[in-house]
Amino acid sequence: MTGLGLSEVVRVTVVGPRHRSEEMVRDLMEFEDFHPREKPRFRDPLLHEIEYRAELGYAAVQSLVVELNIKESVGILEQLSKPVQINPTTYAAQDLIRLLDELDNQSKPLVSKINQYINEKREMTEKLNNLYNIYTLLSALKTVRLDLEEVKRLNHFLFLVAFGSGGEIAELKRALPKAYVSSIRLENTVLFLVVSKKTEADEVDRVVRGIGLKPVVTPPGYPTKVDEAVAKLESEINLLKEKIEKISAEVANFVVRDRQLVLSLRDGYLLVKESLSRLAGAGEFKSFAVAEGYVPAERVDEFKKLLGSKYFLHFSEDHGHHEPDQPTILRNSEISRPFENITLIQGHPKAGEIDPTPFVSIFFTIFYGLMFADMGHGAVILGFGLFMYTRVSGSLREWAKLLIFLGISASVFGFLIGEAFGFKVGKLINSPEIFHLVEEHGGAKQFSLPEVQKLLVFTLFLGITHMVVGYLLAILKFFKEGEKGEALTVKLPSLAMYVFGVFFALAFFGAGGNIQGILSTTSPAPLLNMPTNFVGSVGIFGAIACIVVLLFGRFAAGAAGLGHKTSLISSIGSGLLEVLENIIHFLSNTISYARITILLIVHIALLLLLNTAWEALGIVSLPLLIVGNAGIILLEGLLVFIQAMRLHVYEFFSKFYDGTGKPFKKLSKVTPYVRISFR
Repeated sequence: MTGLGLSEVVRVTVVGPRHRSEEMVRDLMEFEDFHPREKPRFRDPLLHEIEYRAELGYAAVQSLVVELNIKESVGILEQLSKPVQINPTTYAAQDLIRLLDELDNQSKPLVSKINQYINEKREMTEKLNNLYNIYTLLSALKTVRLDLEEVKRLNHFLFLVAFGSGGEIAELKRALPKAYVSSIRLENTVLFLVVSKKTEADEVDRVVRGIGLKPVVTPPGYPTKVDEAVAKLESEINLLKEKIEKISAEVANFVVRDRQLVLSLRDGYLLVKESLSRLAGAGEFKSFAVAEGYVPAERVDEFKKLLGSKYFLHFSEDHGHHEPDQPTILRNSEISRPFENITLIQGHPKAGEIDPTPFVSIFFTIFYGLMFADMGHGAVILGFGLFMYTRVSGSLREWAKLLIFLGISASVFGFLIGEAFGFKVGKLINSPEIFHLVEEHGGAKQFSLPEVQKLLVFTLFLGITHMVVGYLLAILKFFKEGEKGEALTVKLPSLAMYVFGVFFALAFFGAGGNIQGILSTTSPAPLLNMPTNFVGSVGIFGAIACIVVLLFGRFAAGAAGLGHKTSLISSIGSGLLEVLENIIHFLSNTISYARITILLIVHIALLLLLNTAWEALGIVSLPLLIVGNAGIILLEGLLVFIQAMRLHVYEFFSKFYDGTGKPFKKLSKVTPYVRISFR
């Protein structure tokens, strides 16, 4: 194992004859669990040609997906409303070229037919818009009872009808002082009427077109009479609308009927294109094709069996060394796997790094259950998680499993405090009621301060445990990376300093908040039941010893050959900064865990307020209680999730986890819509 929750990967170089490069790619795709080391610089001409062909096919089908607005995935709400069954299409072929032949045979007629529909619809729509504009203008002339045919028969005068925006009238009158100019404002445009002598026709035409006005004429092939032209235009417009609606219906039926087929063709091209893009290298040799990458250590024997007889294989034997671009594979149990979603918010672990997912699965579940401790609300979240698990597919199932675990946790902690939907049910279910947070005096309910303090102490020590685990993982991380000096002189003293700081805090409270009494008070310190002066002495002198190590440790480790050599001044300066930073982080990080208690108190307070309606109105308040509880589950459930996540990102991950790794990306032959099989 490269790290907790990580699977070992082995670097391998595959070398084969250049003329079998396409077969090599096919075999690596058949194996699937092969992560190419890098995009090759030297491209094999044949493979590059196949990749280009796959890219053209992908672009053609993808443009169809975009043009038709085909949904590429099924949303969570749609999956929850009704189960969506996706049956992937299987494409079987002997090699990549024959696979592309099969994809082309199905996609090209499909793309051609739909593109023909799309182009026809586009042309008809454009023609419809032009006809509608002419129809609108001629209808306006019909409204104002202006007959273009009668106007043309005048011998001595020129009547010109044009349309524009309306702002051109002043310029038109200035350019044609001898002409009569008038305008009529219609719904979407302005009609202009220009009357002048026929001898000035050329001047009027020049001015009108220069200003940008468009003369109104009946189109060629239409009657010269306005009424007849409008009637014919109306008939053609209705006919075009019917044709467009028919084409739209054909396209809509195609989307419903063949959506999965289109997406399977698109994904088939995509898998070939991406695999070749990552793998279509030939190396610097003229006669050999070379592919470098990584395979999971547990599948090395299988890799040798599949490819060893065809190609030369060289496996790296330096398993202790982790390369910067080495990918990692998360390997967690069924219980821990849903919590990978929390870990990946910070980033993917790099090679050799500790995967914190197993620890996240424990602490995140506890934190969420404590902050949302209610049997009823936990049962609702559990029920929704189970319902979601039966409806959704893919990665959403891991989120459903996460909700199931969180719902169980909230229910368990609700049982421990005897709460269900804000009502006390401890006696009904024989709850241990480990915290009696609410007490009743004379019919009035209020929080019990001693119980709240007890809960606060518990959550703070839970947080201390969380932080100690983080520091231990930081020490382990530096040992794994070969930084023994940093682990022994910085991380280990920081952890010890934190523990001694906790002893000091307990002694401080044991002395009643009196600093001077820490070393003299003999009464027992809280929780430890040991004399306060002894606990205080351990805390103070232990912390001083840790500070000394932090100040001089780097210098001593360098001199002993355990770390990088550094000067005494540099060691003291770095150590002093480390001490100051530790003190600040110890206080702020530990206090941050008080939010667990605060959010539980807020949760209980909201339910107490809501449940007063039941005490006042009885069964009549049931609708209000249902709506109120639903709102609390949605809003506070999300808030608690965010706060539990924050405690991990800032108080836990920051101590040891970088999350800058590269996930192992295999040469997949499968998507939700397609499966590729090589015969």
